[in-house]
Amino acid sequence: MNLNKWIYLALISMSPVVECRGSIPYGLLAGLPVVGVFIVAFFSNTLMGIVVYEGVKLLKSWLLKYPKLRNYYENYVRNALKRFKQYEMGLAVSLTIFVAIPLPGTGGFTGAVVAEALEVKRPLAWASLAAGVLIACTVVTLITWSAMQIAR
Repeated sequence: MNLNKWIYLALISMSPVVECRGSIPYGLLAGLPVVGVFIVAFFSNTLMGIVVYEGVKLLKSWLLKYPKLRNYYENYVRNALKRFKQYEMGLAVSLTIFVAIPLPGTGGFTGAVVAEALEVKRPLAWASLAAGVLIACTVVTLITWSAMQIAR
């Protein structure tokens, strides 16, 4: 096995926009085993989502130290979020579906930013991100593997 291919696979999985939607086709076309590609893509993409979620949370707490930004946030964002709080489980399902859609810009990176912006609680956000990435990895793996079988 070429270690560089596995490293590239993990890095592509962690890159915004492309994520597992690009890393799985890369890994399979590079001749890496299907199960290994799936596992590395899933864990790399999920880890990236969790890191982004926590990073946005830290950035937000830092930005809210500034009075003008805090006032804007409290007046605009918090009022809008109050309407969503009663639908938190529905929000988690929606977040999972958003992350699962295998299109650029709808993956774990964007989902993590959305989860923090909507103040989804950490365990629910992490679970929604992981579930969405799992679904996306499954869909992309099945489509890519099937296309490769047909092309033989």
